[in-house]
Amino acid sequence: MNIIILCAGMGKRFHSRKPKCLTKVFNKPIIDYTLNSISKIKSNKKKIIFATGYKENLIKKSTNKIYSYIRNPKYRSTNMVYTLINVLKKIKIDNTIIIYGDIIFSYKDLNKIALSNKGLVTLVDFKWKKLWRNNKKIDYDLETLKISKDKIVDLGKKTNEIKNIDARYVGITKFSKKIVKKIINLKKINIKKIDMTNFLMELIKQKITINYLKLNHDWYEFDNKRDLNIFKKKYKHFKNEKFN
Repeated sequence: MNIIILCAGMGKRFHSRKPKCLTKVFNKPIIDYTLNSISKIKSNKKKIIFATGYKENLIKKSTNKIYSYIRNPKYRSTNMVYTLINVLKKIKIDNTIIIYGDIIFSYKDLNKIALSNKGLVTLVDFKWKKLWRNNKKIDYDLETLKISKDKIVDLGKKTNEIKNIDARYVGITKFSKKIVKKIINLKKINIKKIDMTNFLMELIKQKITINYLKLNHDWYEFDNKRDLNIFKKKYKHFKNEKFN
């Protein structure tokens, strides 16, 4: 199984000179929490690939150069989907988990999606309102995600209406080998600019079913310094076990 960690972006909203995945949360970078969670999932064959771009050398240094690293040389002018496809075309086709490089989550939820046999499945948070209210984000950074008959039927559109959001997209998705092959050969989609949720919506339009799994544990997304400060305040007695 391939596990691709998306960390090509520059993290402009952090006003930092390093990739966002290297932002320190208490005493270690976000990526360390991710790798710790991956190490605990039940899979004998895991190939970890960093999808890099901005300052790849810093990511290699932080992770001791023991993983695979595939760089998107066009990271300044493209988006994460372009970065993802760039990686998928260069690695052996296999069941593949995609993880955003700026989130912290529980290995228990990651393990659940790793064990899923669905063609395309993504983790969603049905309790997202509590997290967003705690972070004072309830009135912005909102995207649609509608569910019908246990499938995701709409997502990725900007909205101001909470009624249009059945759950929150987390940033952890699994593709089967069959779906990976389809993605690599997709046509009529401008992968240079499209983001992940809109890409998934395009897959829905092409009759590809998107299943979901319910997130059962805490998670956190770091968009900017404000998110980091709120997290540190909320979890001032933070212990790794909370997320791992």
